[in-house]
Amino acid sequence: MNCNCCFTDYLAKCNLSIQVYAQLSPLTDYIWVITDKFGNKYQGEFTTNSDGFWEIPVDELPSGLLTQYSGEFTLQVQDSGCKPVKFKVAQEYDCINFTIKGGTYEKETLGCDFSCTPAAGSQTQLIPFTNDDEITITWTSGLLAAYGNSPVIQVYHLISGTTYQLVDVGIQHAFTDGVLTSIIVSNAGPATGYILIS
Repeated sequence: MNCNCCFTDYLAKCNLSIQVYAQLSPLTDYIWVITDKFGNKYQGEFTTNSDGFWEIPVDELPSGLLTQYSGEFTLQVQDSGCKPVKFKVAQEYDCINFTIKGGTYEKETLGCDFSCTPAAGSQTQLIPFTNDDEITITWTSGLLAAYGNSPVIQVYHLISGTTYQLVDVGIQHAFTDGVLTSIIVSNAGPATGYILIS
């Protein structure tokens, strides 16, 4: 795929580092560039891990930059020669657009970790859907063991071609005796995309 497009995501209560699951060449040096809503640019250097993923220490950014009132940010990657680099988050992207959500919920990752053998506690599962208005996920004992009683649910809709966007849809959790039994995702009309559970 050859396009100029951005993956859309969000962070919440990110205190120490931003873990970026946007795959690049493993064990390679790059430069990250974050642009805020005013066009101010912040940058730093990083080396990818053996899976090609990477992180941005929050202390390399100005104090108070990442708040729920900061608006949208754009994250881009450059090689050591300052040339823009594409990365993979289920497909190839040029950048990640992200916002900061308020509240007590914690989420310090951008992108998707599609590794086949994730570390315990950092597993993800992808559930695709096609032209569905409502999707019910039966919360089996296996899902409960892998993701617990309060999993993170993200829904991505196909917006054009092979481009997906994180969307805000209705998500209901059903419990029996305090144990999660099912999750219902309401797309507010037929939609195609995928649900990411982590």
